[in-house]
Amino acid sequence: MNFKRIFRLPRRAGTEALTARQTHDMMEDFPNHYNNLYCSSDALQTLRNTRLQSLLHYAKTNSPWYKKEFAHIDIDTITEQNLAELPSLNKVTLMNNWDDIVTDRRLSLKLVEKHLNKISEDENLLYLFEKYHVVTTSGSSGIRGVLIYDWEEWNQFYIQLIRYGLYHRDGTEILPDPAKKTRIAIVNISNQVFATYSFHKTFYFNDREKFHFPITLPFEQIIAGLNQVQPDMVIGLPPTLYQLCQEARHGRLTIEPKVVVSFGEPLYRTIRSLIKKTWPNGAIFNTYSSSEGLIGMNCHADSHEMHLNDDGCIVQLVDDLNNPVGKNKMSGKVYITNLYNYTLPIIRYELADQLIFLDKRCECGINHQLIAEPLYRPEFDFIYQGSILVHHYVFVTPILLEKNIREYQVIQTENGVDVKVVLLGVINKTQLQQAIADELSRQGLSQPEVKIIEVLKIDYPPSGKLRRFLRDPALPAPLCFIQELS
Repeated sequence: MNFKRIFRLPRRAGTEALTARQTHDMMEDFPNHYNNLYCSSDALQTLRNTRLQSLLHYAKTNSPWYKKEFAHIDIDTITEQNLAELPSLNKVTLMNNWDDIVTDRRLSLKLVEKHLNKISEDENLLYLFEKYHVVTTSGSSGIRGVLIYDWEEWNQFYIQLIRYGLYHRDGTEILPDPAKKTRIAIVNISNQVFATYSFHKTFYFNDREKFHFPITLPFEQIIAGLNQVQPDMVIGLPPTLYQLCQEARHGRLTIEPKVVVSFGEPLYRTIRSLIKKTWPNGAIFNTYSSSEGLIGMNCHADSHEMHLNDDGCIVQLVDDLNNPVGKNKMSGKVYITNLYNYTLPIIRYELADQLIFLDKRCECGINHQLIAEPLYRPEFDFIYQGSILVHHYVFVTPILLEKNIREYQVIQTENGVDVKVVLLGVINKTQLQQAIADELSRQGLSQPEVKIIEVLKIDYPPSGKLRRFLRDPALPAPLCFIQELS
């Protein structure tokens, strides 16, 4: 493959010189990380264990916290196969011990928090010490995390997101018009404290134009901007893509993207189907990623399966009692070990995500682990008195089937829910209310109370990341919440 052809670099000066140099360095690193996709299974396993050993030794030598945690462990004997012998780490422990976990002794949580405040207010600022990128987790679980990557680590993170390219199911490449720049529209959080936006602010290429539409803008402005830009590619969260489809089906959005990319939340089958109905010629790509460095990517369009970044992370699937989970079974949670972040070592870090390792090899030739696309986020579920667990699909399914609902938010109450809806037209509120109430009754709630509340808009927080399912703090939390907060 001609890697030089993939990236055409811009010439930049002044405050943009660092991003130009980092883009150049990323391009130089790209071939090695691309080639890792096609390692043999044995070579990939050797690479993972070699990187694991290097990480463990570096962490024990340079991190006071890991030096203490690993004091009585012979890390020379640790491989992927016995990695469970090491202690685990969760977000609360990470944040409480951040200053001792980080390996550059110049860094502190107070310092990076100050930097986060600066970059959230001034987009001309990006780097800390002209080397580090600092990002936060979105806090959808209710707990905010702070991550940091150095120059090379940031390049690796980004490459693992983009190296799959864009291919149809038959292996043919989805090519934009070579005579013009590819126009990419991102409808999402426009704040550099989040990795997705920070990546877009770091890496620039002459053969593509990027247009950011903050999700906090009035939606009418977003639609007008997209109609003017006429993007080849649209990138957004699934609820945002759902809203765009509704606008297109009502004739207000008049774009025909060749590629639609979903990220950040589960891509429900209902939304995927709506995207395909709205833009039948558009290729759908779904991504799974975490700020901690774990990535799942489709190797071709319209796939329900993803490859993990096996050269970058080790993922252990366990049930709620920490017993290993075999293939083709859904985990209760996962532990990830980031093999390339030496600045803030993430070793056996607990995520509440529920994944399924597929017991099959992909015909594309890539040996990285295949997973079923994640469709479940346990923190979105509600628990009511009497330990009644209600899956968020109970609300999502009837809501997404209603074509005149543009946006929604579900708020748990003592014996039911309040559902805020932004409407595109008339809906049968009584029917929707009854459908949700009937399902809640089937789940075990006695005489559930459901309110459908029409609003002109749903207010987003400054981060742009809306918590679409709000639990009642007076009621029990799902098990994953209890474990993470304990």
